[in-house]
Amino acid sequence: MKFRQIEAFRYIMLRGTTAAAAAEMHVTQPAVSRLISDLEHSLGFLLFERRKGRLHPTHEAAEFFRSVEESFLGLEKLQSVAAHIRTRAPKELKIASTSAIASTLLPLALSEHKKYFPNERIVVHTDGMAEIVMKLQTNSVDLAVGLQLPQLSGIEQEFIGNARFVFAARHDHPLTRKSVITAEDLIGESVLTVLDSNPTYWSKLSQALEPVETKVSKQLFIDTSHTGYSMIAAGLAVGVLEPFAARVWAANGVVTRPFEPAIYYPYNLAYPTNTRHHKSLHSFTESIKNAAKSMPEIFEEELQE
Repeated sequence: MKFRQIEAFRYIMLRGTTAAAAAEMHVTQPAVSRLISDLEHSLGFLLFERRKGRLHPTHEAAEFFRSVEESFLGLEKLQSVAAHIRTRAPKELKIASTSAIASTLLPLALSEHKKYFPNERIVVHTDGMAEIVMKLQTNSVDLAVGLQLPQLSGIEQEFIGNARFVFAARHDHPLTRKSVITAEDLIGESVLTVLDSNPTYWSKLSQALEPVETKVSKQLFIDTSHTGYSMIAAGLAVGVLEPFAARVWAANGVVTRPFEPAIYYPYNLAYPTNTRHHKSLHSFTESIKNAAKSMPEIFEEELQE
């Protein structure tokens, strides 16, 4: 039983004659007759009685046609949905990011993006790394922006740049008088600690602070940089944090300084694997890259020797 045979049968049932069916299928009338004969042979029962040169559906044909029509209506619906998807422009862009990126890099990128897609609906999910991974692997978002993720199935990544982490303290803290901060400068200070489900991810930060591990106070644990900066603004601690949110917290009296040894973390765009990169998504990724280039004090495309 082949699709072309079923198609011929359906057209005869709908149009009444082999001639009309042949016209619909753009084939000859004898070709339709052969298709029906082959289908009857495959099914093992007659679909039409031939009387005086005309075809008369059998009881079995009527019963079989009901199921055929249900299948074709389902197929036509799928074709309609496919045509709609193929021809329409995306009306919604779903983005996941960390809170620091959402409050700094995203607004810059979206301001540019909306010039080209002014009517597009934008949905921004602010999540931790675990939630971002879940949303990407379940195709719940079109893309994510943030720290480079581990190599995971179902996720493709594109490098944006390396961000250098900074020392942050309240404006009246004595260490702000220095131009560069080292690990030894933190001795005796209350230093923020990143609380994460995957602590090995922060090994670079841990290694940089390891020489003074036993000489600093670690009583405040954070899971977002905005929380860390708020604690710093209140004078409760100092910390070495990502540099993005520092832009927001500068208005609240938080001051940053370069930290040595330099700590770099790569930032990426991430997509669900094999998703269609439609025009809007491609445009937005370009806007993200442009926004990153506008932050040379934060991003470096290549690590300096």
